[in-house]
Amino acid sequence: MGGPGFQALYTLLVFGVILIVIGWAYWPRNKDKFERKGESIFEDGEIDRSPERKKQESSKDE
Repeated sequence: MGGPGFQALYTLLVFGVILIVIGWAYWPRNKDKFERKGESIFEDGEIDRSPERKKQESSKDE
């Protein structure tokens, strides 16, 4: 099944990927982007929907 050496390398690989994702999420350059996306749910205005979505919504109303 691979042995303990493979399991240790796999564990280190997964741990490394997790650290990279956490580092990317907390990187200062990304803060503004995440803040804008987080605040966007509170903004007024029409949500930009795809034509397919608008078509589905109009058929529901009929």
